[in-house]
Amino acid sequence: MAPLDRIGSENLPPTSTAWMNPARAIAIVAVVAIHSLGTVVEENYATMGPDWWVANGFDSAARWSVPVFIMISGALALDPARGNKPRRFLSKRVWRIGIPLVFWTAVYVVFRRFYLLPTDDGWNPGIAILTGSPFVQLYFLYVLAGLTLLTPFFRLLSVHGSRRLQWGTGLIFLGIGMLDQWASIVFDVGEANIATRFLPMAGFYILGWVLRDVVLSSRGVVLAWLALAGAIAMTIVWAGLGPGEKPWVFPYEYLSPGVVIASVAAYLLLHHHLDSGFRLLHWFYPYSFGVFLLHPLVLYPLRNEMGLPTTVPGVLLHAIAMPIVYTIICAVITWLAVKIPGVRAAFGEGGPRNPHSKPNPRARRTKKADPDTASA
Repeated sequence: MAPLDRIGSENLPPTSTAWMNPARAIAIVAVVAIHSLGTVVEENYATMGPDWWVANGFDSAARWSVPVFIMISGALALDPARGNKPRRFLSKRVWRIGIPLVFWTAVYVVFRRFYLLPTDDGWNPGIAILTGSPFVQLYFLYVLAGLTLLTPFFRLLSVHGSRRLQWGTGLIFLGIGMLDQWASIVFDVGEANIATRFLPMAGFYILGWVLRDVVLSSRGVVLAWLALAGAIAMTIVWAGLGPGEKPWVFPYEYLSPGVVIASVAAYLLLHHHLDSGFRLLHWFYPYSFGVFLLHPLVLYPLRNEMGLPTTVPGVLLHAIAMPIVYTIICAVITWLAVKIPGVRAAFGEGGPRNPHSKPNPRARRTKKADPDTASA
């Protein structure tokens, strides 16, 4: 705990959060790439040929995306300047998270039951929901819902707690989450469920606020890039050569050491590099939540028609080109869907706010990101 004693008690001067929208736009493409390659990494592992190593490399390089989403959510939700009362905050989140959670859980239960695995009589949708992960990407909504319930209490840290206390709390939560995942994956001890799935991610949520206003120096940028590259390399090597029957399981987890380091480094680098410009990404961002919700409905049927790749060019197609294709298709569908009254609520847009309105040309370029938008 000695290093914490050297941390000041005052929060850093606030910086613009406009970089977070393009950061989430980039991160959602990385999430789609993970799901595009996930089955390839699993199925092609037995041969461990060049195609598997290429898929492993891209998968490892994209793993920072989900923790960064959670860090950005925490950075915005825990801002003491917001000052919303808990009741008002939670009522807004019902529209942003609660309705999409219920609606898309039902959609994906039907999708899995009748399209993906219609002959799997051993799958119980009720049990799947109780695990807090009824489909490949929906666990994130369950994580975000749990963190949202605790946000009014976590916000006491940013309002009344010293910066030293915030750092300590975030690191303790992160350490507990890493230990929990290590024990559950490596030793098969315990399993997350609907009530606890969010807890291991709480450290990322708190550290998102703690690191939000950190501005890297030139030396810091170099060190962050080295940390990101080294962490990705660690994940690649560990996944391919590490111990265990299936070495690719643990190092890919979002609380494994390599992914934690890569996520923190990526968060700081995105802040540094995306602090201005990137107009196209700002335009795309409002549709990123729809991409998160929709992409498996597009990805799985198309990939089933194409078949899993067994060559390096095929893996590159699924790692680079197809995630962009899936993203564009889902963004277009979202753009159309949020224009339809009633349907908007399924995409988290049922409340009074309309993030799809055209930006005010007189608005300052340092305008903050919308803290109430649920991200993927």
